Amino acid sequence: MAALQTWHDIGRSAACLLLMHWLLLTSGCVSDKVNDRGKLAAYQRRLAARGPQARQDANDPNAPLGLLTPVDTARKAVPDLKIDVDPNTGRKVAPLSLDEAIARSLSNSPEIRVVSFDPEIARHEVTKEVGGFDPAAFSRINYEDQDAPPQSSFQAGQAENRLFESGVRQRTVLGTEWSASYALSRIWDDLTFFRSITGTRYEPMVIFQLRQPLLRDAGWEVNLAGVNIAKLNYEAALQGFRERAEAVAAGVIAAYWRLAQAQHDLQIQRELVEQTEETLHKVAGRRDIDATDVQIKQAESYALSRKATLLDLERRVTDVQDALARLLADPQINTTSELAIVPTTNLESPVSLPEQAVLLERSLATAVASHPVIQQAQLGVKVAEINVEVAENQKMPRLDLVASARGSGLSKDRIEAHDQIGDWQYATYGIGVTFEYPLGNRERQAEWLRRKVERRKAVSILQNTADQIAVRVREAMRRVQTSEAQVKVQAEAAEAARVHLRALEESEAIRERLTPEFLLVKLQAQETHAQARRAQVDATAELNVALTELAQATGTVLNLQTVDASVSTIVDETAAKKEGDEQKTPLIKPWEISPSF
Repeated sequence: MAALQTWHDIGRSAACLLLMHWLLLTSGCVSDKVNDRGKLAAYQRRLAARGPQARQDANDPNAPLGLLTPVDTARKAVPDLKIDVDPNTGRKVAPLSLDEAIARSLSNSPEIRVVSFDPEIARHEVTKEVGGFDPAAFSRINYEDQDAPPQSSFQAGQAENRLFESGVRQRTVLGTEWSASYALSRIWDDLTFFRSITGTRYEPMVIFQLRQPLLRDAGWEVNLAGVNIAKLNYEAALQGFRERAEAVAAGVIAAYWRLAQAQHDLQIQRELVEQTEETLHKVAGRRDIDATDVQIKQAESYALSRKATLLDLERRVTDVQDALARLLADPQINTTSELAIVPTTNLESPVSLPEQAVLLERSLATAVASHPVIQQAQLGVKVAEINVEVAENQKMPRLDLVASARGSGLSKDRIEAHDQIGDWQYATYGIGVTFEYPLGNRERQAEWLRRKVERRKAVSILQNTADQIAVRVREAMRRVQTSEAQVKVQAEAAEAARVHLRALEESEAIRERLTPEFLLVKLQAQETHAQARRAQVDATAELNVALTELAQATGTVLNLQTVDASVSTIVDETAAKKEGDEQKTPLIKPWEISPSF
C-alpha cells in the first residue's frame, strides 16, 4: 500500500508539472508589436509625434488669419528659403526647386498629418486586443457576523467569519481560462456538537480552477482573431497614410510643373505683346504714307487682344501658385503669404522614359504589387477570412473541460493549518465536461453565412479595385506616350514658326517698301511663333505631369528619386536603414508566443 501511495503521489506531481508547463506555454506574453520598419513607417511616426502643425492663435484679435498661418518651430525638417525682393516691383520672390517643394509639402501638409494619426490609433488598438490575454490579479476581503436562533443542534446560532482571498487569473490563446488563488478564513461559531475543534479556527485553502473549451471558442485561430485583425487594420491604416502621402507628393509635382508652365507662357506672351506694340508703332507711323485707318485699327486689335490674354495668364499664374502654396503649407509659403514663387528646376523633357511607361505588363504588375488601394483591399480580404473562421467556430456546440484542485487545512493554530496544506493532507480534485447545444442555432448560422457573404464582397472589392487601377495605369501610359509624341511635334512646329518669323524679320531690313500688309503678316507670324512656343512648353509640362500620374497609378510615387530624397530629409536615415525594408506585419502563430517566465 505504501508503494502504491508513492506511485500515486509521483503521478499526481507529474500531472501537475505537465499542466503548469502547458499553461505557461499557452498563456505566454502575446506581443503587441507591429511591423513598423522601413522609411514609410518611420516617416509616419515622425509626423504623428509632431502632432498638429503649429499655427498662430485663431482667437487672437490682432491676428484674424491666425488659423491659416503656420509658424516656425524650434525643430525644422527643412531649412528656410532665401526670400529675395524684386527691385522693379518691390514684391517678395521665393526661388523654389522641385526638391524643396516636395520636402516642404511632405513635412507640413495638413492632408498628410490628418492620416498620420490613423496608424497610431490602430497601433493602440492592437495593444488593447493583446491586453485581453494579460493576467489579472484579484483579491477580496469579506466579514460576516451571524446572530440567529439555532434551528437544531447541528446549526450554529452565532458565527463570525473573516475571509481573505487573493489570486491570479488569465485567458490563454487557446481559450483556456484558469485561476489560482489562496484563501484564508478565520471562523468562530458556537457549534460544538460533533466537532473536535472549538472556538476560533483557521481554514487556509489553495485553489486552482481551469476551463478549457474543446469546440466553440477553442484554438488560437479564434482567440487570436481580434489581435490579428487589429494588426491587419494597422497595415491598412499605414497603406492609407501612404496613399495620401503619394497623392500630395504627386499633386505638388504637378502643381510645380503647372506653375513653371504658366510662368513660361506668361513670359512668352509678354514678349509677344512687346513685339506687337513695336509693330503697331511701325504701322501707325505709316499713317500719312500708305497705312489706312482700317489697317491701323486691325493692328491695334491684335495688340489689345494679346494684352487681354496676358492679363488672363497673369491670373493663371496666381491661381496655380495658390494651389501649390496650399499643398506646401509652409511657414514661409502658404495661403496667406504675399510673395511670388519662382521655380528653379528646369522644365524639360526626360532623356528617356522609365521602363514602366513603356512596358504595359510591367506597369500593371507593379500596380498590383505596390498600389496602396489594392493593398488595402487585399488586407480587407484577409480580415474577412478571419471573420469567417471565427463565425464557423462559433456555430459549433459548446463542449468545455472543467477541472479544479484544492488543498485545505483546518486548525486552531494558523501555522499548523498551513502545514496541512504543505503536506497536502486534505486535497480535493474535480474534473468534468459541460455541454451546450443550441437548438436551431439560427443566430450563429446566420452570422456564419453573413461573414461568408462579406468575404465574397471583399474579394469582389479587390477585383473591382484592381480593374479600376489597371484602367488608370493604361490611361496614364497612353497619356505619357501621347505627350512624348506631342513634345517632338510641337518642338518641330516651334522651330518652323521661328524660322518663318526670322525670315520675315530679315526680309524687313532689305525691303524697299514696308507696307502695312507686310506688317500685318508679321503680326500673324509673331502670334504663330508664340503659340507654337507655348504649345511646346505645355507639351513638356504635360509629359512631366503624365509621368507623375503614372507613378501615382502604379503606387510608386514615394520611390521617385526626388520624393525619396525629400522623405529622407524628414526621417532619421540611419535609423531607417537599420530597421530594414518595410514588410507586412505577420499574423501571430501559437509557436511565436513567448512563455511568461
